[in-house]
Amino acid sequence: MGIREGGVTREWGDSGSKDPAEVGLRAGIGVPIRFWLWFGGLWFLPGLAFRLYVAYGLNEESAGDRVVAVLTGVVSDLQALALVFAFLGLGFLVGARFARWWLGFTLASVAVVFIADCTYWLEFQSRFDRFVLHYAQYPREVLVFLDEQFFLGLFGVPFAILVWLVTRWISRWLPERMTRLDRAVFCLWILVGVGVAATASPGVAGHSRHLHHLSSNGYLGILMAMGVDESVWDGFYWRPDPEDPDVARALAATAAGAGERGPGTRPAEPAAAGEAAAEAVVAMADDRGSRPAIARPETFRHVVMIIEESLGGEFWRDAEKRARYMPRLKALAEGGLSFESVYATGGFTIRGLEAMLNGFPPLPGVVVTTEPRLERLPSLPRELGRAGFRTVFVYGGWPGFTSFHDYWRRIGYHEMLDRYDFDDRWFETSWGVADEILFERVLEEMDRLAAEFDRVMLTTLTVSNHRPFDFPDGRIDYPSDERRREYVIAYADWALGEFFDAAERRPWFDDTLFVVAVDHGPVHAGRALVPAQGFRVPLVFYSPGKLPPAVIGHQGSIMSLAVTLFELLGIAPEESFYGKSLLRGDGPVPVELHHEVGMLGRDRMTVLVRGGGLLGWRYDGEKLTPDEPDIGQAVQADALFRGAHERLYGVP
Repeated sequence: MGIREGGVTREWGDSGSKDPAEVGLRAGIGVPIRFWLWFGGLWFLPGLAFRLYVAYGLNEESAGDRVVAVLTGVVSDLQALALVFAFLGLGFLVGARFARWWLGFTLASVAVVFIADCTYWLEFQSRFDRFVLHYAQYPREVLVFLDEQFFLGLFGVPFAILVWLVTRWISRWLPERMTRLDRAVFCLWILVGVGVAATASPGVAGHSRHLHHLSSNGYLGILMAMGVDESVWDGFYWRPDPEDPDVARALAATAAGAGERGPGTRPAEPAAAGEAAAEAVVAMADDRGSRPAIARPETFRHVVMIIEESLGGEFWRDAEKRARYMPRLKALAEGGLSFESVYATGGFTIRGLEAMLNGFPPLPGVVVTTEPRLERLPSLPRELGRAGFRTVFVYGGWPGFTSFHDYWRRIGYHEMLDRYDFDDRWFETSWGVADEILFERVLEEMDRLAAEFDRVMLTTLTVSNHRPFDFPDGRIDYPSDERRREYVIAYADWALGEFFDAAERRPWFDDTLFVVAVDHGPVHAGRALVPAQGFRVPLVFYSPGKLPPAVIGHQGSIMSLAVTLFELLGIAPEESFYGKSLLRGDGPVPVELHHEVGMLGRDRMTVLVRGGGLLGWRYDGEKLTPDEPDIGQAVQADALFRGAHERLYGVP
């Protein structure tokens, strides 16, 4: 197709007259329009197809809501397309020869973003968020993860050839030289892109996380994450109005119970903590009303805390799956203090570490491992170090990924081991050594430390229960080459059981309090804006002969682990930790995902939405159903999260 001029049709390859005005007419009006249409179609249609595919599978949502989300998503994609056009225009301003290279680079980039956006959705049921920005700081590790899990190396050459072919095909509509009109169009796209970047809103807000992310895309998700200033709280989250009668009553109730529920409280005064444990009676009732006795604190010389990766959710809630895939952990729970209604604070390992090792609630956008103000937070290893414990962290993964090594050093661990300290890494994935290798090293370290130090606190974090779900062959009755989550859970459970079988034969076993905890559930399952029903995780305190078996039904958070541990050890901490001892009744259950935070109760959940809104759900222990927000929970959430935010950022 060409341009009709004076009865003659000129194709793009026909040079014709070299008059600048004529060249400008073809380049600015004819060819560039076709180029933008072809490029826009190639970019837009795959995204629309994927959005329709996702919408078709969201059976929990009504057809009308899905249609609205898809149409809103089309608008979101048009906004993102304007950003891509602006990116193209920026390179095209350099000149026509450079434009062809810039086009190829842009096509490759948008293809990678599209594939990554789809993959992220299939894994997390959401668009890109702030954690993508965080992980982008560690490109080497991330590329190794992706290559191992999705075989990027196999697709690299075919991908490059495809991009080259598409670039050659679409670049035939690019002008041989840029005119003033072309440059004016490029500048216009850049201005439009800047406007979109400044004003775009990612998707529809509401109760459904699925619809919210379905109506957005990865470009707008990243834009929002980049535009959020986490240090500012006021004006972005709901704040109680004392003039509102419902709020006034809730504020009064919160003030009355601040000694138990308020943020930053100590578990007990020094004398009370020691007396409660020394008397060997703690008021902790399970569903049958039993009151088991607790050993005297001085009998626990050592603490071994095992943090299992992603071991929870439906595999722990479902009794049949628990018995099938986690029989060893099930047996440990039956032989120790098992807390059956404990919830993680979020959906990532960073959230679990922050909750358990810092006793701190999840603040939106805060990545505790790289937080420059980390020293303002309480620290479990630092507190135990003051009490005479030698604190050690044994990890089988990369020390630099998400700044783990630096984080553990800053919160007070005396020694830290990583994958490079393992002489025989005979089985490892990109995430780290297999659990059985990790536990063998934990045994060796405890042998050494218990002989050298009077009191030891050793922490370890497993990694096997993570994509690509590879594990050594011949360990369990399930095949190791199918990369299925339930099979690697069974392997992680087996390795945990083998560790305890070996530990029982060690001389330090009887003096040790074992804590088996989980950082977060396996997936972000559920349509709620914060799918907290999937945050339920196991928590077991185990010490045969010193801790009698009991099922503790109190609802609580892994954020309260440190406070509970202090009570069992008879330690009155100098620092102020958040949470309430899980031995003493229901405690606060803060939850977070992306930039939304909330409080989960026995039958309700209320979420503070970024932007100032409140949303509520009914909760039956298995499912969250949209409902009106609970003002009392909202007031508690405001007090907890606002107080934690002020503590971290030093706001008076």
